[in-house]
Amino acid sequence: MVLMTDTARSHSRPITEQDRARGRRIAQARTKKELTQAQLADMVGLSGGLVGQWETGKVTLTAKNAAKLEKILEVPMAWLLTGDDPHEKRLAQTQTEQEYLDVIRDIPVDQQEAFLSMVRAAASMISKQK
Repeated sequence: MVLMTDTARSHSRPITEQDRARGRRIAQARTKKELTQAQLADMVGLSGGLVGQWETGKVTLTAKNAAKLEKILEVPMAWLLTGDDPHEKRLAQTQTEQEYLDVIRDIPVDQQEAFLSMVRAAASMISKQK
């Protein structure tokens, strides 16, 4: 899925049920944290109206703002973007994630598990540094 900018949505693309569902998840996480749209917008560093547009599905999140929401709302980014639906997860892959897949696919199948173990170890070290 190409993540559009937060400031515009293509006028030729209608709001989909996935857009609405993503917006409901943002609203759900925001209200669980007892934040208003204006408070969340302030925490992200954006205008208050933008949060409302995210929540109605009129504007799609950028990866950068999804990462900010993940930290502020304390929910997984994958859940925000896809609701953890496997098909939706594939659609929500960023360019970087696509590149990771391309790298892994270039490794011989019999060596992929060893490579994955190294990646997991590196990811664990990085997450412990946070």
